Amino acid sequence: MPDQKKAKKPGKGKSSAEGVLLDVVFGGPLLFVPAVTDNNVTGVEVYSPCNGHPVGAVFLPGVWFSDAELQDPKCERWPEPESFSLLDSHSYTIDLKQELARKGNDGAFPVSSIPDTNHKIRPGRKLSHEWSIHIAVNGQMSNWTSPCLADVKPGLFHGSDSPTTSKVALTHRLTYTGVTGAEFCGVSTEAKEYLKANISKGGTLIVLGELPYHSTLAHERQAIDALAKLAGLDLRLLATTPTPKATKVMSHVDPCYHSIVVA
Repeated sequence: MPDQKKAKKPGKGKSSAEGVLLDVVFGGPLLFVPAVTDNNVTGVEVYSPCNGHPVGAVFLPGVWFSDAELQDPKCERWPEPESFSLLDSHSYTIDLKQELARKGNDGAFPVSSIPDTNHKIRPGRKLSHEWSIHIAVNGQMSNWTSPCLADVKPGLFHGSDSPTTSKVALTHRLTYTGVTGAEFCGVSTEAKEYLKANISKGGTLIVLGELPYHSTLAHERQAIDALAKLAGLDLRLLATTPTPKATKVMSHVDPCYHSIVVA
């Protein structure tokens, strides 16, 4: 999880008794299940379906990414794939300590504020066992943005649970303010201690549900099928030709299609 890139983005994050800014960036075909109380998000559970993807995480202390950087397949500050710590197939928790009262934070993030560009499905259907990695993020979120989008072209999907929006999100940035401590339970001792020791600088914790490589069309179909099995959805990918391009080979913006949010 440690990475050597420590270039600080101007105007972001400051270490103090009131805590720092932490962005948790997720990318890849993942299932997001927010915990909701009184129509406010109180936590987020993220599932990686059984699709053969290598999943990894890295923490960049003192580094935050703009929307433009997250959308740029050649972003110079994006960490190399080799810097990610691979996650084993089991459950994890990211526990955050926050000083919210001093900032006048009322602790409310409405579930309706989750960007509408996401492929959202209504809660109620039981999740299956078709997941390999589960990550619970425990903390009071102040913002949820989805800066990287993919077009949903006619005929791309089939099924009653197909996306109804013209675009779907590939990347999600969950922002937490007033962070004074963080623990990533379930990762290696070294990665856990690195996050704990450097969280006072704030920064970005990246979790990729698919470390970059050139995927086949069959693999892309498997990714959507696995996500549908996990959430009990009627959804299939109908694309018949692969779409090789630079972002498929080495970037962080175009994995095997999108994530799904149960909201």
